[in-house]
Amino acid sequence: MNYYIDFDNTLYETAKLTEIMLEKIVESISLESKRDIKEIEKIKTEFNSTKDNIFSFAKLMANRFNVNEQKVLEDVENVIINSSDVTFEDAKRFVKRLKENGHKLTILTYIPDKKNRDYQIKKIKGSGIEKYFDDIIITSEYKFTLDLDYKNSIFIDDDPRDLNGLYEKKPIKVIRIRKKNNKRSKIDIDNKDIEEYESFDDISI
Repeated sequence: MNYYIDFDNTLYETAKLTEIMLEKIVESISLESKRDIKEIEKIKTEFNSTKDNIFSFAKLMANRFNVNEQKVLEDVENVIINSSDVTFEDAKRFVKRLKENGHKLTILTYIPDKKNRDYQIKKIKGSGIEKYFDDIIITSEYKFTLDLDYKNSIFIDDDPRDLNGLYEKKPIKVIRIRKKNNKRSKIDIDNKDIEEYESFDDISI
């Protein structure tokens, strides 16, 4: 069976990664500038996760406090490439189970800005689960507009827009992962044919 699984907020707790990266930027600048960390912490409120690029933000903050931007960027990179703890534990178990059962797995991830492609690749590589996937599709087109074999596949996602769009392509099944701390989980979907689970552990394969 073909499984297409979303990455951000489905397999991987992206908001948690952002928090850790911002904390690392603060810590790095504090150490490099020898300023009190409480003086630097306020910069975290300036980051807009829907608009800002974390690397550009790190450079901007490093320059503001007149510290080595390369060192700050390296510290952020280290967070990303060692971010397996950010991957949901139930997601790790699920993809491992799918792979052991002979299914074909593809990460299907949407990025609104193509310039963030490298960042997305780094997150996937740092997640610790890339090894279970046969393919990775990073797209700036809506997931339900691609050249995929929708009708012979199962799709797992967290985004109501994508879930509804994928359902219209008449796949075998559409599954919603609805994590508690995900802002999209607050949005209800009227379509009862889209299965909803808080944990991957509850999904039968």
